Amino acid sequence: MFKLRCAFQTYDWGKVGKSSTVFQLLEGSSVELDLDDTKPYAELWFGTHPSGPSLLSDYPGMSLNNYISKFPKCLGAISEENFGRSLPFLLKVLSIEKALSIQAHPTKEHAQLLHAQRPDLYKDANHKPELAIALTPFEALLGFRSPRQIASFVQGVPELLEIVGNECLSDLVSVSQVEDEDSAGIAIKAAYQKLMRTDEEKVASLVNQLRGRLLQSEQLQFSVPDHINLLQLADVFIRLSTQFPGDVGCFSLFFLNYIKLESGQAVFLEANLPHAYLSGDCVECMACSDNVVRAGLTPKYKDVDCLLNMLQYEPRTAEDLIFPGESRPVELPAIEPWLSDAEITNRLPTPQVIRFAPPVEDFAVDKLLIPSCCRAFELLPLPCASILVFITGSGFLQQIPPMLADGTVEKRSSSSNTNSSGFPVDTQPVGRVHQVLEFTCGTVVFIGAGISCCIWQFPKDQVANESPDDCLAFRAFINVDQFQPDQ
Repeated sequence: MFKLRCAFQTYDWGKVGKSSTVFQLLEGSSVELDLDDTKPYAELWFGTHPSGPSLLSDYPGMSLNNYISKFPKCLGAISEENFGRSLPFLLKVLSIEKALSIQAHPTKEHAQLLHAQRPDLYKDANHKPELAIALTPFEALLGFRSPRQIASFVQGVPELLEIVGNECLSDLVSVSQVEDEDSAGIAIKAAYQKLMRTDEEKVASLVNQLRGRLLQSEQLQFSVPDHINLLQLADVFIRLSTQFPGDVGCFSLFFLNYIKLESGQAVFLEANLPHAYLSGDCVECMACSDNVVRAGLTPKYKDVDCLLNMLQYEPRTAEDLIFPGESRPVELPAIEPWLSDAEITNRLPTPQVIRFAPPVEDFAVDKLLIPSCCRAFELLPLPCASILVFITGSGFLQQIPPMLADGTVEKRSSSSNTNSSGFPVDTQPVGRVHQVLEFTCGTVVFIGAGISCCIWQFPKDQVANESPDDCLAFRAFINVDQFQPDQ
């Protein structure tokens, strides 16, 4: 168990200075950094990816990847057997002021092909399924709308109709009247490809034309299904077309679901699902990859044909795209044996552990919310390595030595005839010094497989000039539930 010093990215889409959660975590991490609060702070990376490797805080010359290479047992047998001697996931915090690109991530097989063909664009051969958990109100475009919704936008927005055309509109209207997902996907694909392959100058002119109409307070006024808020979408279109003038990605607002997550809600992005993050802060976990295929809302290279050929075109609903977490049980102390669990819960501050375990092996994430009045909370061991990042709260993390089946503490192995205190190795100790790490907002800790630790929060009188925050933390690890014997 040790602290990490993590890489950060100052991409221009990030929130500026103290408004950025990334900046706040860097500032609170107690790591000496020369931070400029006039710059955007977009991403914090926790892991071993070569584009942003984490370092050991106390040994900055050693990367986490080097440590794992030297001590692979820290990963745990289940991880080493399935993923080799490397960390298969990458954990991030994102702070978004300006929209990210319209994009999707390839399957593992497709990623291998893209990496072989264009290693300059696609840096690795891994897939990149992603999980995003909102820390603040979070906006995104995600998955294709129903053909009924898309048809209503094409009919109601003259600029969009001029691009997509009446033939595609007719197909969208036709498939809206039947329950056939395959036909819906074909019609959506034809309309979206027509948009994305239209001459750039024509698209730019029409984007700017619609923006001009909306800025003159000309509202979107037409009939739309499913209680869509047209006033809200008009505001989003103005924002996107201001950030990316004339960009074809602005019209994707009318093809993709507009989703607004509240803090604690999550979405899972499987391979080939079109998406774009628009604003907000989130914790993001993914397979250890940086592969992105882009086609809009970006000054970077747009691999339009590649993206259009790989996308999922089947319609999704915004409700279906929200990925639910599962509340996990927390063991409570037997303070009075005659009380029921419900009665104990009412008397004690109870931490919440919400597990987000998507249908992939590479990663899962536990969200930990520990009330400030809960002084001690033990994190039970996992059979794999994990990374723990503290968003709020302060205190210290105490490593707890593993227990044997007979209830005794496991002895530390030694190649010497004496232990670390100079006594013969068979001398039974009467005490043990525990490893303790202090944590604050922004502290990041690597926890090896099989390690149990206790989160101790500072009491109110030890928190300077303010009431103590509840401890909010996120713990990423391989999706151990995928490796259960019955699965």
